Amino acid sequence: MLLVSKSDIGRKRSDNEDSVCVRQLSSDAAYAMVCDGMGGARGGRTASSVACEMISKKIDMCYREPMPLSSIENMLLSAITTANVSVYDIACANPDLNGMGTTVICAVIVNGQICIGHAGDSRAYIVSKSGIRLLTKDHSLVQQMYDNGEISVEELKNHPRKNVITRALGVEEEIDIDFTTDYLDEGETLLLCSDGLSNFVEADEIYEIINNTEKTRIAEVLVDRANENGGGDNISVAAISY
Repeated sequence: MLLVSKSDIGRKRSDNEDSVCVRQLSSDAAYAMVCDGMGGARGGRTASSVACEMISKKIDMCYREPMPLSSIENMLLSAITTANVSVYDIACANPDLNGMGTTVICAVIVNGQICIGHAGDSRAYIVSKSGIRLLTKDHSLVQQMYDNGEISVEELKNHPRKNVITRALGVEEEIDIDFTTDYLDEGETLLLCSDGLSNFVEADEIYEIINNTEKTRIAEVLVDRANENGGGDNISVAAISY
């Protein structure tokens, strides 16, 4: 496995409120995570960094081999739930941080098996020679509108309220987490990203870059492309190539 990551402020923001982590647990296991903070520069930065640090520590402490997918899902549930309570408590205790929160997407991969937990609009893709596949569904207002038949695919991409998310870590005492399982074959790449990438680099561009770039440079080239295409948000990428 090859693990790469990069987080960048972008071209329009004054601060980077994203946090990203990739870590190898053993020769056959690793995890990756992207958190996209919200609630003002200080609040967003605090929420994403606290969430990323707490979830990482929980995985590092709890991961054991062998560990079936059901146990990995329970581990992620515990880690994300604990981080949610911590971020929420910090926000409640500090008026300057009131209302802060963060998206979270965290993937654990063991022997090619993937377990993903997420809340918000940060995404996970699998990219292979044959195509690119989105593994997650955005928890956003425009996604709900699309699912209800209220807007078209094109309106979904360009809607003025595209940045309104319906789930986030740290906003309420409890968090609803979606879990997804899949499999990564040899030669494929698992990509996690904030909307600073997915809003500025189309899926077909992501596919072309990953399949035509040295795997060690995937994160760097994707971030560069998002900046070339406007860089209107913080950009974070974490990738595991198998």
